[in-house]
Amino acid sequence: MHIASGAKLAAATLLAIFVITVFAAGQSVEGTWDATVTVNNVSVPFRIEIDGAGADVHSYFFNGDDRVNPSSSGTFENGSLVLTFDSYATRLEATLTDGILTGTYGGSPGSGYAFQAKRHDPSLVATGDQHALDISGLWEIQVKSPKGESAWHFVVNQTGAKIEAAILRVDGDTGILSGNYKDGKFILSHFTGERPFYVEVAPQSDGSLQLQIASFHDTQTLPALRPAEAREILLHPTTQPSTPE
Repeated sequence: MHIASGAKLAAATLLAIFVITVFAAGQSVEGTWDATVTVNNVSVPFRIEIDGAGADVHSYFFNGDDRVNPSSSGTFENGSLVLTFDSYATRLEATLTDGILTGTYGGSPGSGYAFQAKRHDPSLVATGDQHALDISGLWEIQVKSPKGESAWHFVVNQTGAKIEAAILRVDGDTGILSGNYKDGKFILSHFTGERPFYVEVAPQSDGSLQLQIASFHDTQTLPALRPAEAREILLHPTTQPSTPE
């Protein structure tokens, strides 16, 4: 009796392992994903594209609409995704469960960002709030930086609710900050494998902007003015902006 029960249990266990293995083998990570990494308790959205299967998987980040910073190597086996980025000495390790990739992105163990991704949904962009205030053009962010800056350039391109922008400083720029208008503010972000950056831009009743910024090293809230208004309060002009990378 015990032998028969043991045989049934063993058969059930083998069947479960077989079903799990077949299911995992049938999964795919190919396509574009809406992902986030968590930095300073803020989820920074970005897109990542993944191609291939098995021991030959590749991926790309996005700077605006441009594919950048491809992975050096990658695998996807039994529901487990591993992507290596030699140029940054980092790895993305995630598990696919119920259509969601969950894991970490980073270098040395314990120093990575929490990572999560789901299939890209273009309708999220298409259904953004179309009553967005037009903030396109050049702004100056009031700041007191350790490098002696009193202002940064904030350059904005906007089409309806969709926006692309960049913050330009003496030591470089943020890359292209992409996002949409929702619930009275613009949500912008940038992540291409390094320097995660997140900005909430809230138009103010006096015509200025308030920027809540979360980056890989700190968080801060800063006002932004049009250059003419900045001159009126004697804010020193920034250096001539260049095209963001």
